[in-house]
Amino acid sequence: MASKKYRNKTCVYCGEAAVAETADHVVAREFFSMDTRANLPKVPACRDCNNHKSQLEHYVLSVLPMGGVHSGAPAAIVNQVGPRLAKNAALQRALLAGQRDRAIMTPDGRWWQGMSLPFEAERLATLGCYIALGLAWHHWRVQIAPSALANARSFTAAGTRFFEDMWDRLDAGGRIAHNWGNGVFEYRGVCVRTNPRVTLWQMSFFGGVELADSEKPGQTSRTLFVATNDDPEWIAQRGARRAGGRASIGLG
Repeated sequence: MASKKYRNKTCVYCGEAAVAETADHVVAREFFSMDTRANLPKVPACRDCNNHKSQLEHYVLSVLPMGGVHSGAPAAIVNQVGPRLAKNAALQRALLAGQRDRAIMTPDGRWWQGMSLPFEAERLATLGCYIALGLAWHHWRVQIAPSALANARSFTAAGTRFFEDMWDRLDAGGRIAHNWGNGVFEYRGVCVRTNPRVTLWQMSFFGGVELADSEKPGQTSRTLFVATNDDPEWIAQRGARRAGGRASIGLG
C-alpha cells in the first residue's frame, strides 16, 4: 500500500491527476544488491504505469546484468539473472539462439575475445524514459507528463559529442549527477531554467554495459540518453515516448 504521501497524487509517469496508488521506486530495488538499496527515490505512480514499468524492469534485469562491468557483476549474474532465467524458458532459448562470438572493448579501451547476446533495446529505451520522468520529479518536483514527451536513444561517438555540446550550452535551472549501487546505475541530468520540462539525461547501467546496434555494425554505446521536451514540433517529429530497436550486449 502507498503511504498517504503518494496516494491520490498525480502519476509522475502518465500525468493523470489523483490516480496514484503506489510509491514506485524510480529505479527498481532489484537492480541493486541488498546492502545498496537504502534511500532509493520513490515517486507517485498509478497502477497501470507501475505494472508496465515493472514488466520492462523484469526483462532488462533478466539480460542486461550479464554484460555488467561493475564490481558487483558476478554476484548479480548468480543472484539475479540465474533465478529469473530459470523461470523463463522462452527467453533462455532466444538468448542461446542469438549468441555470437565477437571482440569486446572494455571501458578502459582493451579488447577481449567475448560474445554477444541479443537484447531488445527498445525496452531499455522505454524504461529510460520512465526513469527520466521520475528523476525530474524527484530532484526538481517537475511534472513532465502529459504535456511533454520523453525520447531515448543510444549515441555513437559523434552523437555523444553533440550531446556534450548541448549539455554545455543549456541555460540550466538545475543540474544533478549521482551514482547508485557502486556503479549499478549512474546518471546526470539538467533542466532548462526557462522551461524545466525540457531536460537532458545521460544514464549507464551496471558499470556501462556495451550495447551494439544491429543496424549499425561496429558502432557501440555504453550510455543511454534521454531528452524531454514540450515543443509541439519536437514531439511531432518523434511520435512516441521511446526510441530503440534490436541490439546486442557484449559479454567479456
